[in-house]
Amino acid sequence: MQEERTGSGTFGQAAGAAMQTAGTIQTAHAVIAAAKSGAGAAGAAVGTALGGPLGACIASLAANRTIWKVAAAVAAALFLWLFIIVNFIGIILSYLGFLDADDFANEAQSTELSRIKARVELILEDEGRKNELLQIIEGKRNALLQEIETDRNARYGDCELTVIDEYESRLKKNLNYYLAILLSEKWDRSTLNSFLGVSQYGDMATDLSSPYDAYFEEAARTYNVPAALLISMGMVESGFNPNAVSPAGAIGVMQLMPATAASLGVANPYDPRENIMGAAKYMAQSLEMFQSYPNGLELAIAAYNAGPGGVINAGYQVPHNGETERYVEKVMGYLTILETGAGKPETDTESPEESGAVEEEGKPEELEESYVLLKGAVEENLEHFFTWSVTDETESGGTEDRYFFHSASGTTEVERATYESLKASGGTVSVEQGTALQKRVEYTLAVALNTQVQGSASGYSYRYVMDQRTFELVLKLLELLQGGVDSLKEVLFTEFSWTDFVTGGSAGDSYYGDIDATGDIITYDTAGNCVKKVTYFNQCEAPWAGMAYGTSTIGEAGCGPTSLSIVISTLTGENVNPQVTSSYAISNGEYVSGVGTCHSFPTNAARHWGLTCERVGKDRMDYIISSLKEGKMVVEICEAYTITGGASGHFIVLTGVTANGYITIADCASRERTAKVYSPDTILSYGRDLSEGAFWIIGK
Repeated sequence: MQEERTGSGTFGQAAGAAMQTAGTIQTAHAVIAAAKSGAGAAGAAVGTALGGPLGACIASLAANRTIWKVAAAVAAALFLWLFIIVNFIGIILSYLGFLDADDFANEAQSTELSRIKARVELILEDEGRKNELLQIIEGKRNALLQEIETDRNARYGDCELTVIDEYESRLKKNLNYYLAILLSEKWDRSTLNSFLGVSQYGDMATDLSSPYDAYFEEAARTYNVPAALLISMGMVESGFNPNAVSPAGAIGVMQLMPATAASLGVANPYDPRENIMGAAKYMAQSLEMFQSYPNGLELAIAAYNAGPGGVINAGYQVPHNGETERYVEKVMGYLTILETGAGKPETDTESPEESGAVEEEGKPEELEESYVLLKGAVEENLEHFFTWSVTDETESGGTEDRYFFHSASGTTEVERATYESLKASGGTVSVEQGTALQKRVEYTLAVALNTQVQGSASGYSYRYVMDQRTFELVLKLLELLQGGVDSLKEVLFTEFSWTDFVTGGSAGDSYYGDIDATGDIITYDTAGNCVKKVTYFNQCEAPWAGMAYGTSTIGEAGCGPTSLSIVISTLTGENVNPQVTSSYAISNGEYVSGVGTCHSFPTNAARHWGLTCERVGKDRMDYIISSLKEGKMVVEICEAYTITGGASGHFIVLTGVTANGYITIADCASRERTAKVYSPDTILSYGRDLSEGAFWIIGK
């Protein structure tokens, strides 16, 4: 794909010219909208979109009334158009001057690191913040110095001690850079955006005022439905357009279907007040229907889009049909904007020039929020800052004075202080000079943090535009491109995650794949008879995170039950959620307070739900892979400081194997890690060295 894209000047020039035209975005929108409406409409839209020299060529052939030539020309046109659409990301980024996907990824990573470092420097210009961070780090360093002293006394008590302290020589001098590397490695995109002060709402509008605010308030009072919820839905449904009509026939601000509007007593669905009142009545009914469920609000919103029956048939979950999931996500996003006050229009605000503020400097409250995140990252990862070891042992010859006391009973060697005392009192003493062996031991307190982003970006390729989300990203890029190449490149690394545009890569042991882990049904592109779709639960997300698990919570200690809920739900088709598996672990005596889940739990839980389970060791990796290819799933117990980087062990689920031999996983504590694939060697290195084995192979 890269050779075709970068090696064809014609395609690059044509695409470059196309992207400079004002009609590109409208054309792209038209094609995708027509594609949703059916093949006939799509063909007509593509024909209209082509135009230009290619369209003229087709018109000329058509005038000759040579049917085969016309058919061939149309086929060629469609192929070329689809090629451009599918490869749009590569075309755009090549147009911006990137040689290939690796070149883009490298520059994006470098730019991201520079932005993080600049933000850290800005935060730590405040001496109070900097000193507080240094005190936290010094506390860990001092504790390790004490460990060194203890080790020296136990093993090298007769040696002079020398300590090379890299905290003083390296870390303090380059603190900003070390911290920037740490944050780039440990944080996900959302946390990084919060730290950098980038809007967490992406391309969602934050001004949600409309001419119908009074109607929303009236409807909220009448039916006891939050006004913010109705406003958020109105924004998603129509952008507050009372004349909007969907392809399916939904009408007005809240997009009521005619039959639904009639059943709600709405005589004129084009009337904003009637439309909003009808929608509020419908939502009141949905909220009441799903109020007993932990995610009742999301279910009620989903029911507005897919109908109550769709929610019930999905097992009282948001239906996994793409559209409803995106709808719920957008409504919840706008609801968050309103609840945080970001959706209120600003009034009487000064421009940066008038107020004297400089955007790059950040607002004081933003910097304080960023500092809280930075401090938290330092505290959470303090165990990884330093390591120590013995780096040198030396022996050397020398001379020393030896002191003796002479008496009738013989000669006795004494300490110098005793010698001086005896000499002062008239005792018989003497001094002799002899040889002595001087021993020295050197310890190094080393900085263990990485000094650069691990691995250069290599092996990447541009994403194909094959799904709605990626297509919307392309549209956003095209809109920004109308402001010019420089403006797009400037905003590209700020508003987007570079991983949105590339796949593959070989930085480190694992890389981002094509796995979309945003929904609760995750689809994997695995080989053979491997599991393809997995029912995913995340222990750190609502409603599971705060639920009790023994003396702890599922969010804190429930990786075992949550991993088993993923396996059991996927293989049996039942909805066995983390609360159910946690209750089973407690009742079966397989939770240990302060420790977590017993290693007997995966076997017992699997068999309780009618599944087979075989526990194997790290020497059976080939067997584990072959079992995955048979459609089985594998639970692995990972050693501390491996996949999570934390001091506790962690259960994960191996779900399958890709065509090129990588392993896909479901990590119940991280959607980010779930969206990666891993080499068998990496997975093997994560496993604990247990005599009974670190892997549980579970099947039907």
